[in-house]
Amino acid sequence: MAVRSGAGTGVIVSLVVFVLATVFLLVLTIVFYAGQTDALDQAARAEKDLANYVTPQQRNMDQYKNFEQAAGRQSVAAYLNGRFENLMAYVDGSPGTSMEKLQADFERFAVNDSVRATLDRMQRDLRNDEIEIESLERKLADRDEEIAEKDAEIARMKEAHQDELNEVTQEIVAYREAAEQYQRMVNEAIADWENAQTELEDQYRGQITDLEDELDAVGQELVLARSRLNEFEGILDEIRFKAKDPAELVDAQVIDTDPANEQVFINRGRNDRIVLGMSFEVYDDDASISVNPETRMLPRGKASVKVVKVGETTSTCKITRSVRGRPVVRNDVLANAVYDPERRFKFLIHSKFDVDGDGRPSEAEAEYLRSLVVEWGGEVVFGNELPGDLDFLVLGEQPPLPPPLPPGATDLQISEWLRKRQAHERYNELFRRASEAQIPVLNSNRFFILIGHSGR
Repeated sequence: MAVRSGAGTGVIVSLVVFVLATVFLLVLTIVFYAGQTDALDQAARAEKDLANYVTPQQRNMDQYKNFEQAAGRQSVAAYLNGRFENLMAYVDGSPGTSMEKLQADFERFAVNDSVRATLDRMQRDLRNDEIEIESLERKLADRDEEIAEKDAEIARMKEAHQDELNEVTQEIVAYREAAEQYQRMVNEAIADWENAQTELEDQYRGQITDLEDELDAVGQELVLARSRLNEFEGILDEIRFKAKDPAELVDAQVIDTDPANEQVFINRGRNDRIVLGMSFEVYDDDASISVNPETRMLPRGKASVKVVKVGETTSTCKITRSVRGRPVVRNDVLANAVYDPERRFKFLIHSKFDVDGDGRPSEAEAEYLRSLVVEWGGEVVFGNELPGDLDFLVLGEQPPLPPPLPPGATDLQISEWLRKRQAHERYNELFRRASEAQIPVLNSNRFFILIGHSGR
């Protein structure tokens, strides 16, 4: 190693100076005593001793001469020894440290090369580590920003969830107040009835016997009257004109046909709120327009037509679908669930629909159905309640019932679970109420069949 070489050189130079001084004294001795033979012997011995520290060739090298110049007034050995001690003090902190101990200490720090090379390598490693740390700090900052955005989003959702819970709580409070008020009214009515009953019992207790006798007579008459009433109701059911489902009403009539151009002419026009693009189902007569009581669905007509030209009192229609062997003829009747020349049918369109059949129900497709209703003269009802004058309920895809929440669910998961469950329950409740009120319930396919629409 470079340290060992420098230390050896310092000792050698110190010895060289020492030997030179010895030779100089030897020469003086030879001169004073004029002992040439002894002087030569001593010179040979001195030369031999000096060679043990520095050879003649080394004494002529520039490196050793530089040592002599740098030493100045002190000996070369002292100069080199001072440099060696300074180096040891700088490296190890102790001027008396040996090279072997210094090497052993460096080996503990994995210094297998020169100290300078090791420091350079450690400096490069340190710089690489700093670069990697800077990169990781940037990534950490990015993750902190993402976490902040997620926290903000969670906070917004929590706020929305809290608002929804507040609305539900307000509704519950309103229901509770109404129930309490109703209970008070019932209690008051019961109390009034009990008081009235007590008063009546007190007033008419004496007349009970007479009334019981009269009641027996009236009962006999009532049995006879009920028997005759049942007979009359049977007769009345046979002759009564029952109200028809709005979908079963005739909306127009064919007044002429043009088989060559696949056109028909109907007795409804602009004065009857007919618009371009409106479609109808064609039936032989009004008796063919009958809603199935189980499916609440009209049978498909023998043809479908679409309005292509509108006049004041008549319109021209294009035949868009027909059944072979059953042509459209004069006096055939037309029906459209949305259209009525005398009134505007009301439709409630609820949930998402998959009109295009791509397997992805959407609110946009529900809006498409609403636009058809409005375009063809119907009225769209909004909300989650069934109005008393509703004509049709059109239901889309049923929202699925969400699976049970996992243990330790977050507020976000709970909010989403509540939203899905409420959507599922609202859908079923609308269907139940419509069935109880005998309001026709349609899906998109039945809706299109009812209106004779084929342009999907």
